Amino acid sequence: MSLKLHELTNDEDFKAINAVAHEAYGNPFNGVWELTKGTSPEEACARQLAWHKMQPGSHWVYVTDESTGEVIGGTRYIIYETSPYAVEQPPRKASWLPEAHRKRGAANLMLEWGARKADELGLESFVESTDMARRTYEKQGFYVIGEFSLDAQEENPSKEFIAERERLECPIHGFIMKRDPRDARDVKSTQ
Repeated sequence: MSLKLHELTNDEDFKAINAVAHEAYGNPFNGVWELTKGTSPEEACARQLAWHKMQPGSHWVYVTDESTGEVIGGTRYIIYETSPYAVEQPPRKASWLPEAHRKRGAANLMLEWGARKADELGLESFVESTDMARRTYEKQGFYVIGEFSLDAQEENPSKEFIAERERLECPIHGFIMKRDPRDARDVKSTQ
């Protein structure tokens, strides 16, 4: 069962990537996904595709199982050749893999694609990671530069608010991770 990496070139292929996201982020539970997935898979697909098209430097890559043709994972890269912090940017999504396809190498294929692009351009890379994905990013040269916690608080919360906060497993812990371009890492390792 070999895997093949593709770069998104048409809208139709994005439907399969979106379907994989909905399957993968449902198990194990991901509170951030619950907050950002939208009202339906169709709405999420249209929104993500619109963000991709309006964002200069946006690249979606995805992996298929060559024996079945099935899309098993996808991720979005936004490649900036200049600092993006001068201009406000839209929200970004990371990658996902449904449970049946985890530990097969699809995430590494997608991360290697992004690392090659960053190295070619001499750029640093940044990701927001869950606890579960941290080791995968570290294997590709990312390291933790910060942590974050997402939570929802209300002064006099209703029972519904408390129940929703518990359902989302708040607070949600994550990491901000960085990867230096290959040349910079090679220099550091010789010092």
